[in-house]
Amino acid sequence: MKILGICCSPRPGQSTFQAMQTCLAAAGEQGEDIETDLLELAGRDLRPCLACGECKTQLACPIDDDFGSLIPTLADPEVAGMIVGTPVYFGMMTAQCKTLIDRCVMFRRNDWIFRNRVGGVLAVGGVRNGGQELTIQAVQAAMMCHDMICVSDGQPTAHFGATLFSGGGGVQTDDFGLATARHLGRRVAEVARRMRGGAEKGG
Repeated sequence: MKILGICCSPRPGQSTFQAMQTCLAAAGEQGEDIETDLLELAGRDLRPCLACGECKTQLACPIDDDFGSLIPTLADPEVAGMIVGTPVYFGMMTAQCKTLIDRCVMFRRNDWIFRNRVGGVLAVGGVRNGGQELTIQAVQAAMMCHDMICVSDGQPTAHFGATLFSGGGGVQTDDFGLATARHLGRRVAEVARRMRGGAEKGG
């Protein structure tokens, strides 16, 4: 069983990547059967969807960019949970995140490949209240269009997802935010295991 983290920052290895590492580490701690994978979009040539409709009958896109190389990873049947992480720009997701969401329409059109995958969202803002929850809900809306199972960051906070603040010296100084990232990773893994018919850790 695999939990896939997708980092939608245009900058490699920065705050969102670091938060996602924390999130996936917590997911991996939920059982030896759980494998985690982190996919970064930074540096990739991802162009907007043209709504050409060619992916309605095949799992392929005619746009000649880097998205084609991501299709096998995204379509992998071992992926039981997906966590999307994005910085917050002007109260919303990054262009990379929106492009990914739009291009992923092919997975809905071709036998609902994302259906019943557990979805979690992580958002990093430069200010404490900079639109993290609004951004999370926007990504969750796309997940629900794939018939995914959206989860919160779980107990004890159980809000929309992981919300982090990078403006105080980086996410590594945001203890509360990092806790929500760990909780989200744990929750995605817990529910993914239940969906696959397994017991929760310690259950």
